[in-house]
Amino acid sequence: MGLSEYLFVFAFFGVPGVLGAWLARTRGKSPLVWGLLSAPFPFFIFILWFQKPTQEVPGHFRKCLTCGAVYPWKQDFCTYCAAKSEE
Repeated sequence: MGLSEYLFVFAFFGVPGVLGAWLARTRGKSPLVWGLLSAPFPFFIFILWFQKPTQEVPGHFRKCLTCGAVYPWKQDFCTYCAAKSEE
C-alpha cells in the first residue's frame, strides 16, 4: 500500500474515531467504546453530539443545584431555570 492509501484509511476511519472519542470524553462517556463505534460507523458522532450528559463532567458540564439540569461549564447561570452558579 502506498502513502495515499494510508491517508485515505486514516481520513475515513481515524478522524471519525478520534472525534467520537473526544466527544464521548467531554460528555462523561467511555472514549474507547465510542471511538471504536464511531470509526466504522460515523453516524454515532451525531448521537454523541446531540445527546446531553446525565451527570456533571468537570471542565465541560455542571449540574444545577436548583433544578438538577446539566448545562455547559462556561455559562454562569443555568439555561433552564436561570439560577446563578456558585463558584
